Formats: sequence, C-alpha cells, structure tokens
Amino acid sequence: MYLKWPEHLDPVTECICNDMEQNFADAVEGRLEFMRQRGVTDPYELAQIRQDFITQRLPNQQLLLDKYLEAVPAYLEKHECSDDEFQQAWALMGGIWNTVEFERIRNIVRIQYKYPQVLAVAKVLGRVADSEGPARVPLGHGESQRVHHSSPSDIDGVGVGNDLTSLLPSEMAQMADEELDGLFAYKFATQRLQTFSYKSRIMHPNHKIRLHRARPKGPMVVCLDTSASMQGVPEEIGHSLVVKLLQLAMQQDRNLLLVPFAVNARPFDVRKNRSKLLDFFRKRAEGDTDATAMLELIIRILCEQPEYGGADVLLVSDFQIPMVSAKLQKDLMLMRENGTRFYGLQIGETRPSQWPDYFDRIFHLPYESRMRPWFIQK
Repeated sequence: MYLKWPEHLDPVTECICNDMEQNFADAVEGRLEFMRQRGVTDPYELAQIRQDFITQRLPNQQLLLDKYLEAVPAYLEKHECSDDEFQQAWALMGGIWNTVEFERIRNIVRIQYKYPQVLAVAKVLGRVADSEGPARVPLGHGESQRVHHSSPSDIDGVGVGNDLTSLLPSEMAQMADEELDGLFAYKFATQRLQTFSYKSRIMHPNHKIRLHRARPKGPMVVCLDTSASMQGVPEEIGHSLVVKLLQLAMQQDRNLLLVPFAVNARPFDVRKNRSKLLDFFRKRAEGDTDATAMLELIIRILCEQPEYGGADVLLVSDFQIPMVSAKLQKDLMLMRENGTRFYGLQIGETRPSQWPDYFDRIFHLPYESRMRPWFIQK
C-alpha cells in the first residue's frame, strides 16, 4: 500500500481509497514499463527509478486523496446521493473528482431506479459454480463391505474366496503342507479357497468429502445496439446498464467488453478505457442495424481470446434486427452447447421474432416514448 488510509472506512471512503491506490500503482508500473521500452533492463537501476518515482509523486497523491476524503462525503450528504450512485459514477471518473462530470454520470445511473429490469439483468449476468462461497464441498458416496468377527456363533455357513482370516482348517492344512502349497496358491489366486461365511458380512455406507474450487464469475460481453431506432430512452437505458456492469466488473475483478454496433461493430475493454466510455456516451445512436458483423466478431473473440472464455453475452436492443444467415444461427447454437450463455434485454415493444430461440433468456423492458407525433408538436 502506497497511500495512507483512514483507520475507519465507510463504503465511500473505501471506494475512493481503493481506486486512487490502484491508479497510483498503475502509474508506477507504467513508468517502469516506459523505461524498459527505452532499454533499461538492469534490475537495480529499475528499482532505483521506481523508488525515485514514488518519492517524487506520492506526497501530491496523498494530498489529493486527503482533499477528496474531506470534500466528497460532504457533497454527497448535501445532495442526498446514495453510496451506490456514487460508486457507479466514481468508477467512470478515473480517480478525478469533478462535480459537473459527477452529476452528468449520476443522471445516467438514476435511470436504473426507474427501470428495475436493468438491475435484474445486471444480477443474472455472470455465473458461479457455487453461489454460496468461493469453494464447494460435494459429498461422494457408495458402499463398502466390512467383515466383523465377533464370536463363533456369528458363522452362517461356508463360502469361497481368498480371505485368509476366514479359512477353513482344511485349507490351512493345505497351506502348511509342502506338497499341497502349490494347489493352495492356485486356489488363492482364483479366489476358490473355502472360507467361513459370517452374518456380519454386510454392506456399509461409505462417504467421502471432497473439496472443489468454485468457478469464479466469468467475463461479460455487452453488445449494445446503437442504430437510429435506439435513440432516446432505449439509448439512455443501455448506457445506464453499462455503468452498472462496470461497477460489478471492478468490484469482482471481471473483464467487461463493450461492443457497440449498428452496421459495424466497434469493441473496446471498458475497464481499460473508462474515458473512452464517456466519449461513447456523448455520441447519438444513428444508422441501420445489422447483427452479422457483431456476431461474427463475438464468435471470433470467444474462440480466440482465452480471457473471454466462458463469457456471458448480453444483447441490448429493441430487437428490430434482421435475422442472420443459417451458418451464423448454427454457430450460435454450437456456442451455447459449449457453455456460452446468451442473454437479451429487449427495450420497447415486444414483437414476434426468431431471436428468442437462440437465447437462454430475454428480458423485456417496455417504455413510453418521449417523442410526440409531428401533428401535435409546437
């Protein structure tokens, strides 16, 4: 830990400290990587560069942290902002407090509370092998046979086998006879020795506890329709959902890939490009819709990039999308058979479509359009 944190941490304080600590650690590593690219390879020299960078930059970073810890909680209390609203907005601010930018992002976040389906989608996205903890304890079971020799009265009869503790006296005599020991060995190998049969020769339950690591929550791939039909409320809902998923991705250390698409698809890693996400929010949805390029890209990413293996794919759209080719339909079914889950959030009016056949679940979010017919507009 580079920075000095307060002793008592509430959710807001912890969020600020964690983010600024991570930003400073990234800055230190970025400085070292820059020097490596310039040809510095000596570990002692790199260690000295690292120490000099920390010594030079850390005091200012600590002052900035102290300033935020004093100003931010007071602002949130004055403007009645919940911890959840703050955490989602702060995740997009890159560790720099700005009230104007904060309120702009906060307005995007608030849409979630008007449309609870957004939170339902965020909750279901991502899977665990066992939701009760980081490990699970399955119980293996079966049966084993145990023989207890309690008393001669327990003898029930005579059988065959190779249990040396239950041999009949005649078999023991063969074992002791030099001329018959070969026959004894043969009968032992073939389990044909005469033995006593006991009443206590019963089947007992046998249990074994095994510890398995649970699979962590997987990466998330969000395909967001940015065609003209998504202008207005659908566009705002999509943006709010992405902000919520970014909060979850940062809290749970999960990859989050955003794939905006209309005719073409333009993916980017949201956690690594938070400033790019803000720029994306400023653009207006426009153009036609074609899912072909988007789905081809998603299939290629899931097959070729290991960090997105086992991802859950979410399509956010009004689903006014022409059906893709038979080959892509077959590829989607194959991906589902191999463990990939596809979810959808349909915003607006529900129309008959073939798309639900290729999804594990599609959430529906109706809304009232803000647009007025042209003949009643002022």
